[in-house]
Amino acid sequence: MEPGNLAMPGAPLLTIERDGYRLEASVEESKLASIRVGQPVSVSLDGMDHTFDVRVSEIVPAVDAASRAYTVKIDLPSGADLRSGIFGRARFEAGSRQVLAIPFGAVAERGQLQSVFVADNGTARTRLITLGDKRQHQVEVDQVEVDQMEVLSGLSAGEQVIFPVPAGIADGARIEVRR
Repeated sequence: MEPGNLAMPGAPLLTIERDGYRLEASVEESKLASIRVGQPVSVSLDGMDHTFDVRVSEIVPAVDAASRAYTVKIDLPSGADLRSGIFGRARFEAGSRQVLAIPFGAVAERGQLQSVFVADNGTARTRLITLGDKRQHQVEVDQVEVDQMEVLSGLSAGEQVIFPVPAGIADGARIEVRR
C-alpha cells in the first residue's frame, strides 16, 4: 500500500514470508504408492543452475478431485537465493533396472530403422535394433564422456558394438578388434 491508498475489505495490506521455502508437487494417484515421507528427492528450480537433494516432508492425504493428484510437500534448504513463486520440478526415484546401453554415435538411422555394427569373429555385421529410452546418459569410457542410449532388442549383452564407426564400413567387412 502507498500513503493515501484506500484499504479495501479482503485485500491484503502486506505479506509476511518466513525464511523456509517449500515446493509443492502434484503426484498422480497411481504413483503415490511409491512415495514416502523422508524419501530422497532431487529438486530443480527454474533460473537456478543446480539441483537440491532434499527429502519429502509431507504428503497431503486428500486427493484433488479434478486432477486425481495428491500434493507432496518438499522442504527446501534456507539461504539458497530462493523466492516465492519460483517454478520447480521434483524427481522421485522410482527404482532402478539394468539396461543394455550403447554409445549414441554407434547408431545409424535409415528412415525409421536403427542399426549398429557388431564385431563377429573379425567380421562387421549389421544388426537392426530397437531403441528404448532416447534420453542420453553420459558414462566415462577411457576418460572421455560418451552419450549412451538404451537398446530394447537386436543385441545381446556382451556383443561388441563397433564404435566409433569407421567411414565406408559395410556388412561383411573384415575388421580387427582393438581395445
